[in-house]
Amino acid sequence: MGELLGIVFTDGDYWKEQRRFALRHLRDFGFGRRFSLTEQLLESEVKSLIDFINSVPHPDDHDIHRKKGRVLIPDLFYGPLSNTILHMLVGKRFEDKELRTVARSTLRFLRSIDAAGRALSITPWLRHFAPEYFGAKPLIEENRRLQDFFMNLVEERKKTFSDDHHGDFIDTFLSRMQKLRDEGAPLGTFTEMQLIWVMIDFFFAGPNVTGATLNMLFAHLCNYPEIQVKVQAEIDGVVGRSRLPNLDDRNKMPYTEAVIRESLRMDPVIPVNTPRRCLKDTTLGGYEIAKDTTLLISLWSANRDERVWKDPNVFKPERFLDDEGSLLKKDNIVSFGGGKRLCAGETFARQTIFLVLSGLLQNFTFEPVDGAPDLDGKKWGFVCDLPAFWVDAVSR
Repeated sequence: MGELLGIVFTDGDYWKEQRRFALRHLRDFGFGRRFSLTEQLLESEVKSLIDFINSVPHPDDHDIHRKKGRVLIPDLFYGPLSNTILHMLVGKRFEDKELRTVARSTLRFLRSIDAAGRALSITPWLRHFAPEYFGAKPLIEENRRLQDFFMNLVEERKKTFSDDHHGDFIDTFLSRMQKLRDEGAPLGTFTEMQLIWVMIDFFFAGPNVTGATLNMLFAHLCNYPEIQVKVQAEIDGVVGRSRLPNLDDRNKMPYTEAVIRESLRMDPVIPVNTPRRCLKDTTLGGYEIAKDTTLLISLWSANRDERVWKDPNVFKPERFLDDEGSLLKKDNIVSFGGGKRLCAGETFARQTIFLVLSGLLQNFTFEPVDGAPDLDGKKWGFVCDLPAFWVDAVSR
């Protein structure tokens, strides 16, 4: 069995040390807090999206851009979302087409987990007899492709690394490794493979969680165009058309934020949280849970619990507003998990979703090409979202 690395699938002291280190130093580059350089980067990516949609398609982009204004969601977002996190991890911007390839690789990896997970976790020897049928082969191939992408970035950085300059997360991690070596101390959890898998964990969330969330959000807007009109009216009233919305506008746009919250509530793209291990014998809700029991928590069920939500199966952004139209302070949704294992990227994801949504709706009205996406046609698995769909972005 392979060693567990990264942050998402580790626990105990290993997880504590690596999560604390990653969040402490990624904050220096704008992750999870207000940071002018990161906000400028996000604004630049939104501007690039707007220009891309308004342009005549380049042949290399026909996979997501058929004609001026006609684009494929969520693949449209893969490049910008990936670049925002990669900027903090490796300090450089990549071509969107290259990142679409990497993002689709991560999605195939997740779908392979869905196909292979149940059978191979119970009977792992099946991978030797029918690797294609049980999903083992694509799982291994995509795993290797992802590792190679980030391993090459690490190897490239090692050639120019200087402990005098920390411009991104790779520099910071390599610096810690160098310090341990200089002190003659064991590396412990600070290994190159750990660095690679921490970066993969944070990268995954860009296209596959934030991207899938935007996919569901725009699917709702295509199904409820009247809500799209209300969001646009709020943007026009608060921001106007002379500049893009920014994070200072967020608390002045309660309806836009309520729409985002309602989409997160109805369709958490991680419907069942990653497995949790019970650290000691305990009880929960009258049930006895033994130490080392694996727990699977249904975020989907919690977000549609009739004891908490009135009409939980109805898309109703107003549930997050008071009688005066102000945003309620607490939203009660658990789409990002909770407790000590709360998703490390929640703040960054919410900020990114707001900026992308408001920036695009300020400039376009989105109309589905082949009819509104079927909201019941989701692909269920580790990530739950709709198949990609084409929209016409009509300039306002």
